Formats: sequence, C-alpha cells, structure tokens
Amino acid sequence: MTIPVLSTGGWQTASSVRDALGHIDGVSMARALVANPDLPQIWAAGHDLPPAPCTHCNKCLVGAPKLPMGCHELERFPSRDAMIDQLMEVYDTKAELQIPEAS
Repeated sequence: MTIPVLSTGGWQTASSVRDALGHIDGVSMARALVANPDLPQIWAAGHDLPPAPCTHCNKCLVGAPKLPMGCHELERFPSRDAMIDQLMEVYDTKAELQIPEAS
C-alpha cells in the first residue's frame, strides 16, 4: 500500500521544492502564496526565491478575521501604499454584473 505524503511549512524556494519532490509526493504552501501570489510565475521566470520572501511573521493570520487576506508585513514592501495595493488586489475583480431583463 502506498500513502501519498505532502509536506507543509516554509516552502518558498523553487530549488527546495524541486529537491523535496524527489522524496515526497507534494508540498503545500499557504503563507508563501499569501505573501507572493505570483510565486509560480517568479519561479517560471527562473528565480529561486521571490524578491520579498515571506518572513513567517503570521500577521496574515492574526488579521484574517478583520482585515483583507494578504501579507501585512510592512518591511517586505517599499511603502505602506505598496502593501495596501497588494492587499486590495483581491477586490480588483474584472467581472461584469449582468442583470437579466424582467420577463
């Protein structure tokens, strides 16, 4: 019997994920993707680590009940406005509301 094994916690470099996948079936990433939603594109562009990696401060979890989900570690951003811009991207939808006509 084979049991799939997933590993969680701290994965944010392409090289470490690549190395681990030779020994386990997969990795699970949450905070790394909260901090860098474009992490797969960063890796695809050939970078091993994002320019502003997750600091594992857990501020994204502490504020979750009241604040937008995202990275709240100001030290990762060039300015507070840059942090707010990334936090608000979740609300920047392109969907169009179409109300059906009454019959």
